[in-house]
Amino acid sequence: MASGIVTRQAVAPVKPGTAMEEQLQLKGIGRLLAGFGYRYGSEIQLHEVLATVLDRAGHAHVREYRMDANNRADFWLDGLVIEVKVAGSLADALRQVGRYITLPQVRGVLLVTTERWGERSLVARPAWQGKPFNIIRLKRQAL
Repeated sequence: MASGIVTRQAVAPVKPGTAMEEQLQLKGIGRLLAGFGYRYGSEIQLHEVLATVLDRAGHAHVREYRMDANNRADFWLDGLVIEVKVAGSLADALRQVGRYITLPQVRGVLLVTTERWGERSLVARPAWQGKPFNIIRLKRQAL
């Protein structure tokens, strides 16, 4: 150790298409969206602002993406789903996420809300059906 060089253990690279990579993507998108205050009058207006944030950050997405006859994602990012809730209960939101996460084409879900329940830590559910899941609460910008 005379040289002052400290060695680290090798860190395994994140493989594309793995749950770890998808979890990192969800966390990155969550941090991006949570980094702003939002001004909106309806869920549709909030969707428009979120779409702008995603566009400017270079995240290709499809709004109102139909995953099957019964399920439509607010935002689809090549298998990652962003579901936005400005009203309703946590239980209702989790039921909806539960439907989405079981679909084979879904690689992970980010639940984005303006409700207080979005601040709750869901440590017991960092992955759901082996797929990443995260929840964030957006800040509302004062008018």
